[in-house]
Amino acid sequence: MTRDLIPPRFADAESDLPQVEQWCASVLQGESARMLLLGPIFSGKTHTAFAALRRLLSFGYPRHRIAVYSASVGGLGENYETEMIDAGPRVIFLDNLTDPVDNHVGVKVELEVDEPLTQAALALSRAVAVDAADRLASRANTSWICCGSGRDALRTCLGKDVAEKLLAVADVVELPERPRPDVRW
Repeated sequence: MTRDLIPPRFADAESDLPQVEQWCASVLQGESARMLLLGPIFSGKTHTAFAALRRLLSFGYPRHRIAVYSASVGGLGENYETEMIDAGPRVIFLDNLTDPVDNHVGVKVELEVDEPLTQAALALSRAVAVDAADRLASRANTSWICCGSGRDALRTCLGKDVAEKLLAVADVVELPERPRPDVRW
């Protein structure tokens, strides 16, 4: 679990989606609620998830009963233990489930093949994400939010079985595309 649960860039995150309000109401009533936020890059999935967590906290939900993890490379990685999901807190947010696909969106040039050690690290990171998502979808009495860019990307990144399990047990919210920010490095 992160020490600062809400990163500074999401400190003011708000959402008016009825699904977020319903998810929060269910969690606050002690029920299990599962929400899968899908949408293209920059559609506001992570923002929406942190808005939901902020809402829980604003109603007094205990911070220590929430965990935030990222499935992107370096997110769960070498620190991953199955207990993080199996015996973790009652509310878990797992972001970036489809990063391997999303990181290639818009790339129009042939990329160099990574060194074997880098390939191994990427494979480990992906296996960890698949395991975490599978365990989360199977865990009873847990509320969670997961984020990914779409159904096909979930199937590509997590495998068909795990993706279908997530889709079957979650309330799926599909966010529309919105203008991408003009980022200049």
